[in-house]
Amino acid sequence: MKKILLFGTALLLSSSALFAQNTMSGSDARIGIKAGVNLSSVKYSGFDGSSALNDAQKQNVGYNFTVFGDFGVGNNFFIQPGVSLQNKGEKYTINSGSNSGSVSKNVMAIEVPINAVFRIPTGDAGAVQLSAGPYIGFNVAGKQKISGNIGSTAGLTERDLEFGNGTDDDYASTDFGANFGVGYRINNGITLGANYGMGLTNLIPKDNRVNDSKATNRVWGFSLGYSF
Repeated sequence: MKKILLFGTALLLSSSALFAQNTMSGSDARIGIKAGVNLSSVKYSGFDGSSALNDAQKQNVGYNFTVFGDFGVGNNFFIQPGVSLQNKGEKYTINSGSNSGSVSKNVMAIEVPINAVFRIPTGDAGAVQLSAGPYIGFNVAGKQKISGNIGSTAGLTERDLEFGNGTDDDYASTDFGANFGVGYRINNGITLGANYGMGLTNLIPKDNRVNDSKATNRVWGFSLGYSF
């Protein structure tokens, strides 16, 4: 999977560079902001019950907010670094035997994405944007909520999530992955976009891992923004 992601990113970069060579060269720079909704989950693998855990998940609804820069390296080809707040996590609905309720884990992460952006102009209206690139994220806060009757829990309970590599931690403190996006920028600066974030880092703390057990982020993001 990692080889496919790297190949896709390299293909986008090479095709963008080729297109830029065949059009007028030039540079441009913009600053922008965007915000929107995240639909997130965590994909588990490598242990008994991982498939059932994945099937029980619902999309966890969160939000995103990003400040970014567009730096032109050729006509229709940009590099787009940014700093982003990403609210992600996982959610389950449980209804088995005496257990009935829901569990949600919401994580706030600070991410630094660096995307390559290839633009396809659509006349005077604007341009379609295709993007891909890596990100690194730092999990800084989170909360777990359990409601209903699950195990020894009855009613509503909340606790803060812990990040690190110890047995008492809930998630690893850092995350690395790849973003793939598509959007449309109107010439007045308004942008609409959708992004898929695929985590590549194992979120299970090192001291809690058994054999090949693994957990990775999966996030669909939808945003509205403005660049100038």
